[in-house]
Amino acid sequence: MKITDLIQMDSIFLDSNASSQSSMFKEISDRISEKVKVSSSLILRRINEREKLGSTAIGEGIAIPHAKIKGIKKTFCFLFKLHNSIPYDDNSSESVDLIFVIVAPLEFQSEHLLALSTISSFIKKGKNKSKLRKSKTVEEVYDLMNKFNED
Repeated sequence: MKITDLIQMDSIFLDSNASSQSSMFKEISDRISEKVKVSSSLILRRINEREKLGSTAIGEGIAIPHAKIKGIKKTFCFLFKLHNSIPYDDNSSESVDLIFVIVAPLEFQSEHLLALSTISSFIKKGKNKSKLRKSKTVEEVYDLMNKFNED
């Protein structure tokens, strides 16, 4: 699966001023709601429920929150780049500035795992983390993901 099959240009947000995990999750839910046509409160609840099972921070300033949502028909992925790192988990000193989000239909069993794998491979490849952090435009981010697809 190509990362650009998962994350389209209109699913990349580089302008977040969130100052906490809760404000970030609220912003994520509001923006995702517009795209997937499901209430932001449902999305927020499901993301928070998943986070209570264990932090989705994976280290090096990156988190991949994910949730299964009743009422959507396909898996959607998003990238949020924060202006400043925020504390991500109340129980650790982890701070994040890059957040990949996956929302999948409730009845899908493995598609979100494939999305997690694809995003993880992208993050681990070469200097993608630092290039993402240096990117100033959605086009730069999308070009970086396209180059990963070609490798």
